[in-house]
Amino acid sequence: MTRYLSVFHNEVPSFLVPCLESRAMQRLKGIDMNCGVNYTSYPLFAVRKPYTRYEHCLGTAMIAWHFTGDRKQALASLFHDISSPAFSHAVDFLYGDHLKQEATEVRTAAMIEGDETIMVVLGTEGILPSEVSDYHLYPICDNDSPQLSADRLEYTIGNMIRFGFADETEAGKMYDDLCAAVNEQGIDELAFRHADTGLAFARGALACGRIYSSGQHRFAMETLAGILRDAIRSGVLSEDDLYLSEAEVIGRLQKSFLQERWQKYRKLKDVQISEAYSEGCLKVPAKKRYIDPLIRGQGRASSLSEAFRNDVSRFMNEDYDVYLKGEYDE
Repeated sequence: MTRYLSVFHNEVPSFLVPCLESRAMQRLKGIDMNCGVNYTSYPLFAVRKPYTRYEHCLGTAMIAWHFTGDRKQALASLFHDISSPAFSHAVDFLYGDHLKQEATEVRTAAMIEGDETIMVVLGTEGILPSEVSDYHLYPICDNDSPQLSADRLEYTIGNMIRFGFADETEAGKMYDDLCAAVNEQGIDELAFRHADTGLAFARGALACGRIYSSGQHRFAMETLAGILRDAIRSGVLSEDDLYLSEAEVIGRLQKSFLQERWQKYRKLKDVQISEAYSEGCLKVPAKKRYIDPLIRGQGRASSLSEAFRNDVSRFMNEDYDVYLKGEYDE
């Protein structure tokens, strides 16, 4: 277990272990959370520690178990990204699902039902596949943005640590301040006990959100999606091949006529932003992510801090109707 995962729970629940060892879950060790941007030469990503979908799913399951003690919710959280393809949300860009980023979820039930090990575990537990193939059924596991769920909590803390916005001790203090509460809509939600802790988390989440909707990130995702699109059109890859590991997909690209484009993508180091078109420019929308956590008995972070509320407003109103052009290492 990666060290930072111990922030979420002191040990991996034993009933998760057989599923973690399943073929479908082991595949996620070869899928990075950073959607292929980690293969560029962007300085911010070049120095980051690897962060896999396997780690993210395990962390999300540990959070769900910690706050609910419910095996169905823990397993649904564990499986929620089981159908993530190579390069994850870059494939949403491939399918034109930039803003919702839900295209990669369509195979979840099939991948659960197609894994013998997982099905044996579910049978032993008396759990139906339909009860764990859609974590949206459980609001602690997933809910509507910008509320806080186990999924958003895991990747936010994971990213805050890796980007240096918090260390493991600070992240642990944030986590220890959380509890399961009922929000203003009468729905279960993770909430902070203290406003200062909740606001610190919210600011860190917003900082991460800015990175993942930046011009650099948008350009990289669309550029990689273009490579994958041409790989599929030409037969270098099939859509099913996207469910191999990233190393296997990259290997096929490197043995094809797309090798030079892949190598150029690897050299991407920055992006120029302009209102005027020039050759090689892209205009790319983005899903803007932020979290407005609930502070138990006090309301949302945005209702308690005008400064945070203004920061969110500026972020959400940033104009992405601009042209992006890549800069590359020689």
